[in-house]
Amino acid sequence: MLKIETDKYVVEYKFINRINKAAILLKSKESGGHGTIHTKFNLLNSNNEIITTPEIDENIAKFIIASFHKKGDTESFNIYEDELKTGKFDLIKKNVNVEEIRHQLSKAEENFTATGTKLYYHWPIFKKFKETGYQSIIRTTLTLHQVCVSKCHYCSTIGRNKSDSINLDEAKEFISKLYFNQADFNQKNFETHNKLYKKITGTDIRLRGLILSGGGQPNLWPYFEEFVSWCSKLDIDIGLITNGFPKSIDEEIYTKFKWIRVSITPEDASPHYIEGKFNKQYFPETIKRNSNIKVGLSYVYGPWTTDDVLMRIDLAIKEFGFDYCRVLADCNLTRNAQLIAHKNLADKLNKLKLIDNNDTTKSKFFHQLKYHGSKMEANDIWSEGYCYLQIYNVFWDTTGHDENGYSYCYPCDSITVLAEENESGIISPERKFNYEKWGTVKNTEIEHLFRKPYEKYFDPRQNCVSCLFMKNNKIVKELINTNNYENIVLQKDLDHINFP
Repeated sequence: MLKIETDKYVVEYKFINRINKAAILLKSKESGGHGTIHTKFNLLNSNNEIITTPEIDENIAKFIIASFHKKGDTESFNIYEDELKTGKFDLIKKNVNVEEIRHQLSKAEENFTATGTKLYYHWPIFKKFKETGYQSIIRTTLTLHQVCVSKCHYCSTIGRNKSDSINLDEAKEFISKLYFNQADFNQKNFETHNKLYKKITGTDIRLRGLILSGGGQPNLWPYFEEFVSWCSKLDIDIGLITNGFPKSIDEEIYTKFKWIRVSITPEDASPHYIEGKFNKQYFPETIKRNSNIKVGLSYVYGPWTTDDVLMRIDLAIKEFGFDYCRVLADCNLTRNAQLIAHKNLADKLNKLKLIDNNDTTKSKFFHQLKYHGSKMEANDIWSEGYCYLQIYNVFWDTTGHDENGYSYCYPCDSITVLAEENESGIISPERKFNYEKWGTVKNTEIEHLFRKPYEKYFDPRQNCVSCLFMKNNKIVKELINTNNYENIVLQKDLDHINFP
């Protein structure tokens, strides 16, 4: 048995009964004990091209474990030919520029992801911030709980605690404050800005979009149906991110959602998949071929990816009448490794004719080009030393809730995967929510985000130099420094504008 321990993980190569073969088990040392099983790795040439994705045997396992401290919990599974030949592992390979990647921003990517384009639809709240210093929380995500039975290689919260969950009253109180109390506060205190926002959007400045997430399957939360029914009576667009559908849930509840995104896990990572095929899992009839709900799939590209699974995704979209599949690289990778993955992904999608030679989408696939920022960008964008996403967005994660009776909010959901690279090695992502590093307010004090002037809870130039939402931050900075708001031209035919 090959085994090492780091400050975060136990890493070992052993026979695993669940898959009936030897593999590398990466297990978090946090109390939740979450982990993932790695059976394959990427073998690359010096041009960063993937040659093949072989099974991990004992010799490869030795190499991965030996390089783990330096290369980290994700990039250890990217191995170059010359590394194997020399027995040495190098971090610095040929850099990939964004311009080298086959990609064209599509309407689907703008509709179904947070590219920043939809922020312009809400420009009065940025005018309000510029003139008053007060935030307007129009979008929120709730994790609800931390339960998940899948073992995804790229899990962003592998360090979570299974027992951290909220109750129904806490969830309702949180939404009520952002919906009712925030609208009342803006009507009374910012009448001019509120009227302007209402003239453009039809509503007061308040919560507009709600996403339910958490642990992988928010629909395993005991109060899921009751909470969704309650929220559906409010004028809020509701989205759902899940990797499966419990059969005990009434299928009608899914008709309450504006959109649903189904995460496709590596097929050996999920117990939901009949015969190990994602497309054989249970999908509620109410979400199939339903023109009233935008239903999409989401797939993370990595060593587990085969041509077969990508083509079955294409067939499943047609069979079930879904609207899209978002494909992207593992966000736990560092910037250059992400760009390498994106380049290989784009070339594969082109080879399979899922995008054409003009880099436009030929199928219902779209490639989301999402990658880490740099220290130079961080210092340039955040010259004032505060995060711009906090002005309009809040993410409530339940980490610590079981122990404390409350948990913390954050400006975004991607802080857990921030990874950096330097000469001494990889600064691995935390893969859990750390309120001391990124937290803003407790869930019980959410009203502080709109009742008080902006408060800087941390300096993103120190904590978020590899931010995945640099573009969004740039757009917000532009909007709060605009002098001629009336000249803003809104892009036509954009969907999901309440999820900027």
